[in-house]
Amino acid sequence: MSKLLAYLTFCLSFTLLISCSDKKKDTGTTKKEDKAYLPNSGGEPNAILVVMDTTAWSGPIGDALKEVYSQYVPALPQTEPYFKLRNINPLKFNSIIKRATNIIFVHTLDSRGRQATQMEKYYSNESLEKIKADSSIFMLPQKDIYAKDQTVLHLFGQTKDQLIDHISDNKEILKNYFTKAEGDRIASKLFKVREKNVEKRLGQEYDFTMKIPYGFEVAKGLKDFVWIRQLDPEWEKDVFVHFRPFDSQEPFEDVLAFREEITSTYMRDIQKPEIYMTLQDTMGVVREVNFNGMYAKEARGLWKFSDISAGGPFVSYVFVDEKQKRLYYLEAFVFNPGGDKRVFMQEMELVLQSFKSSLED
Repeated sequence: MSKLLAYLTFCLSFTLLISCSDKKKDTGTTKKEDKAYLPNSGGEPNAILVVMDTTAWSGPIGDALKEVYSQYVPALPQTEPYFKLRNINPLKFNSIIKRATNIIFVHTLDSRGRQATQMEKYYSNESLEKIKADSSIFMLPQKDIYAKDQTVLHLFGQTKDQLIDHISDNKEILKNYFTKAEGDRIASKLFKVREKNVEKRLGQEYDFTMKIPYGFEVAKGLKDFVWIRQLDPEWEKDVFVHFRPFDSQEPFEDVLAFREEITSTYMRDIQKPEIYMTLQDTMGVVREVNFNGMYAKEARGLWKFSDISAGGPFVSYVFVDEKQKRLYYLEAFVFNPGGDKRVFMQEMELVLQSFKSSLED
């Protein structure tokens, strides 16, 4: 049996052991159809409840988890973490708290005390024996355990030091597990109702399309540029796209300079054309990424109007559609003075990532 197949087999059996042990205590049944009667999960976006011994939370294991999930999102005007973590004493993990959207259970076999004893109740004797026997297995993802649309992750180990090493060695995997779940939830709400007329116009006039959420409209449409936005008295969400024939690698060599060329040309105030969009500074974060299967440069930074009347975060992608032989620049930016920008930017990134050219399969 291959290592991957062995791991998957272990996870399947381990899932059943944990699920059966936990379900027996909570509902007295393990039938799959019972999930239809689960309550809906709830809670603010990008929040995770961490069920673990409060002493361990204040120690190295808690620090390792914070290093994964509480880092600040880059290129936002104020400090906003990827996730807001809240530690829950396992002795106080009641039926209301169990409905949280995202939950992490953390336990090591060398823990002692009432809280550690309570944590062991989430595992059957068989699963505890498996943890004792195999130090390489340290995580188990689950879905919809106590509520619908719920994402759960078990982190476990024989010792605290062993689990800390596993967490440190797998930061991206651990973070991406919840990032993907949050993105899927946001997308299901964001695209529940869409502006099909705007999408149709993009396809007919510009030979590409994106999923456009309800409430967005075309603010400016030129032969090689289109700007789509949603306006509210308190905030603004925006996407714009510029394209041209691909004949030079220069835009990839200095993405921020390319952005300045585009915004100074197309993003000018109609009433006061001397005012245009520019960068707040030249310290944007640029990196190579895979954008929908295409090589791209991603840029994140802060924008402002040249008269400093407004500003906020942006994210952009530069790439070439080889079938169309086009160079594309896609950008999303938001304006939400005094408010958080994290969720707004997640929404706008999902719009950008829905991009499809007319020649895609």
